[in-house]
Amino acid sequence: MMTEAEVYEFDLNGLIVYRNMIPPEDVARMNELIDADQGGEFPQSFSFLHLDPLFMNLMAHPKTLDVMRTIIGDWMRLDHTYGLQMTNGSEVRENLHGGLRADQGEHQYQWAYNRMWNGLIVVMYALEDVGAGDGGFVGVLGSHKASINTYKPPLDSPLVTNPALKAGDMLIFTEALVHGTVRWKSTQRRRSLLYKYSPGYSTWAKAENLETYMDMAQSDLQRDLLRPPYVGTRTPLDFPEV
Repeated sequence: MMTEAEVYEFDLNGLIVYRNMIPPEDVARMNELIDADQGGEFPQSFSFLHLDPLFMNLMAHPKTLDVMRTIIGDWMRLDHTYGLQMTNGSEVRENLHGGLRADQGEHQYQWAYNRMWNGLIVVMYALEDVGAGDGGFVGVLGSHKASINTYKPPLDSPLVTNPALKAGDMLIFTEALVHGTVRWKSTQRRRSLLYKYSPGYSTWAKAENLETYMDMAQSDLQRDLLRPPYVGTRTPLDFPEV
């Protein structure tokens, strides 16, 4: 489970970074698989879960699930996945979005009964280094608890942060955080894998989209993460040891 210091950091900022989550040899292999699948193309958004068991194993990474257990709870599921990549020549609609939503509860954050309650959570793994100021992901720390939802700061505001990551690092943030994308400035490419998790009772994407991956699951844990949302008679995950 998350330490008290980690819970404090996530509650305060709406995001947290864990270092060295993917070994360098797995990062290299994942990049090889993605490059081969794209065959010289470079789509800014791509699918990857089907490419190799490495990606299914990452979905059920013991440390990640241990953190998700604190953030979401025992009844949790994979909601959807996709990859993002950019070069400094990529066309980007720079923006901030997200934040607390009034029309549905999937983008939520609250503290009650001495614990946090979240909706959709993003787990983003960097497959390439992201230096300070390189661009890509940006967020407004603490905005998941803001009382004003009609205002978003300009992208050049000091309130907007661009976290630095090394290949293999993991950044977790709540969709209730105001976040977005800015132009990629580095001469190296950006490439990230996004796994989004939901409480077991809810879904953002169409739940049936995950059915195609069920045959690829290699364990009961992976199959349980791919279950559709429901509450009645649902059993918690059998969380792996960390």
